[in-house]
Amino acid sequence: MVCCPSGDKAMILAPIALALLTFAQSEQLTIAADLLHDGNGSIIHNAIVVVEDGRILSVSVGSAPKGALHLDGAVITPGLVDAFSYMGVHAATAEQRSESTPAARLAEVADLDSPAFGRALGEGVTAAFITPDSLNVIGGLGTMVKTWGGQPSDLFAAADTAARVIPGSEALKVSLGRDPSVSNHAPWGQPNDINTRRPTTRMGVTWILRREFHRALAYRQAGGSGDAELDVLVDALEGRITVRVQARRAHDVQTALRFRDEFQIPYLVIEEATEAHIAAELLLDPGVAVALGPAWDIRQRAVSTGPSLEELRAATFPPPVCCEHEHLEEDREGTGLYQLSDAGRDLLLLAAGEAATSAATGMRFGRAGSSGRTTPANPHLLSSAGVIVAFGGAEVHDYPATESSVIHQARLAVRWGMDPAQAIKACTSIAARICGVGDHLGSIEAGKSADLVLWSGDPLAADSNPILVIVDGRVAVDHRSVK
Repeated sequence: MVCCPSGDKAMILAPIALALLTFAQSEQLTIAADLLHDGNGSIIHNAIVVVEDGRILSVSVGSAPKGALHLDGAVITPGLVDAFSYMGVHAATAEQRSESTPAARLAEVADLDSPAFGRALGEGVTAAFITPDSLNVIGGLGTMVKTWGGQPSDLFAAADTAARVIPGSEALKVSLGRDPSVSNHAPWGQPNDINTRRPTTRMGVTWILRREFHRALAYRQAGGSGDAELDVLVDALEGRITVRVQARRAHDVQTALRFRDEFQIPYLVIEEATEAHIAAELLLDPGVAVALGPAWDIRQRAVSTGPSLEELRAATFPPPVCCEHEHLEEDREGTGLYQLSDAGRDLLLLAAGEAATSAATGMRFGRAGSSGRTTPANPHLLSSAGVIVAFGGAEVHDYPATESSVIHQARLAVRWGMDPAQAIKACTSIAARICGVGDHLGSIEAGKSADLVLWSGDPLAADSNPILVIVDGRVAVDHRSVK
């Protein structure tokens, strides 16, 4: 099972444990539920979960005690873990000075105030691995975050509404396929710019990846130190951090596996893996796992639709905070600018809507062109073959409609043959383990972080919705009053 690398496990897990306790509350909370999925494949009837100091104190069976939080018909699961996400990630977070930037840390540049985290939280996602954009061959270090509990940078935002980085949970991002090369071009006949560079082909992408890791091998053999980028690659070679390779097409998946074999990479997670079912028998190594991207049955449903006109209006013309609107006319005087009519403004918004909502480049450049042999049965085919599988939302939470969030992917996978218990595990305990935080997240067990979701019914049923979402023992989403 791919999980947190074991060589320096204690050193890595210590800051994670500290971070998970940072925002804990001291009050004790008792929750009773008719049914509980523990995240490890077991179902407990008449479950009682006691939470204290942000952690699960105990899990037992019995009648709901006096004062316990109990909702008739509610089902408890662990907080969902999104194993592959672009929340808070966009092209500006990628360092494009080079096609290989292993030391770039997404934790330092991601937009933790992004509304995507709130949308994910509303779908029961309490933690996610945010991965660097796929513009570079080696894109840097992604990280795990909690989707709630961070301090927002907006002074007017409610407390705790930003995402929060979990220290010590980084993994190295590598991109194969079209994404790192599709915007590059050769210098002939074109002016030089940032994209006048290699690679321009899949072969070039693989060559750069191998070149950098051969440099790291030579650096390690020479006893080198002090090179931040090569130090990261050496950490990957020695298993101190997991390598995550974005590979959609079957031949890209096989390239990732050949790369792992050549450099003896101990831990490998393949992101998206659109056609992985074609190479399922090659993915059975316990050091390899798959973090699937959004599931769909036709290309047009690869991701959810963009925002509505009302949401575009609110994003581009927000209501005034104070009195800044009082001087708009005099500010425009002499500039040649004029006020658009409401109809003219709406036409511009609708025309620019697709570009305005683009976030990470993965979907725009690569996914739509890599769906030739996909199938919504991909999770079932992989799981039934014995491949370690988890679900990831990629860009779906960047959009108001989130029908491809991880719980919806689990539901679709079950409809196409996946075992229901395995589907729940794929967005809880398995996702947490391949992201390196399985000792703290992903299951309902004493001592683990109190990240819980109370659903209105069977979480795999299409009409079931989160009623309560609890992060670190505190209620982050409360829909009990929603009818």
